[in-house]
Formats: sequence, structure tokens, C-alpha cells
Amino acid sequence: MPVPWKLIGALLRFVAPTVPEIIATVKALKKEQQREKTQVDDTALRLQELERRIAAQLQLIEQLTNQIVTLEKALAWTTWAALFALVLALIALGVVFLMPTR
Repeated sequence: MPVPWKLIGALLRFVAPTVPEIIATVKALKKEQQREKTQVDDTALRLQELERRIAAQLQLIEQLTNQIVTLEKALAWTTWAALFALVLALIALGVVFLMPTR
């Protein structure tokens, strides 16, 4: 079977100019895939950092909530003690000023 060199030559003339474009396109696609992979990795790292920060903030909020509850209890006890002291002071004033002198 004879080889059709003219047909092969014509095909090579048609395909040969596009080979560098094909190679450049493949390289560009590979670089784009690497960039996307890097972006995905960066995004994953950012999400992990955000999760860590949110967990730390949540722990801080829980601690602050516990401290507020403790302060509310202390305020309630202080309020009752102050009211009791006020009542005793009023009784003492009543005794001193309203008692008939002898």
C-alpha cells in the first residue's frame, strides 16, 4: 500500500501551527487547576482558623455568662443585706427619736 505523502504533508501543514497553541492551552489549564487547588486549600485553612476562633469566642462567652450569673447572685445577696441594714437603721432611728425621754 503506498503512503500518501502529499496528504500527510497537507495535514501536517494544517495541524503543525496549532500544536504550540494546544501545548500552551494544556499548560494554562494545568496552572489553573493548580491555582484552584491552592485556593481550595487556602479556603480550607481559613475555615479551620475561623472554626478555631469561633470555638474560642464561644468558650469566652460561656465564661462571661457564668461570671454574670455569679455577679447577679452576689448583687441579690448584697441587695437583701442592704435592705436589712436599712430596716435596722430605721428601727434604730425610730427608737432614738421617737422614744420619750426620761
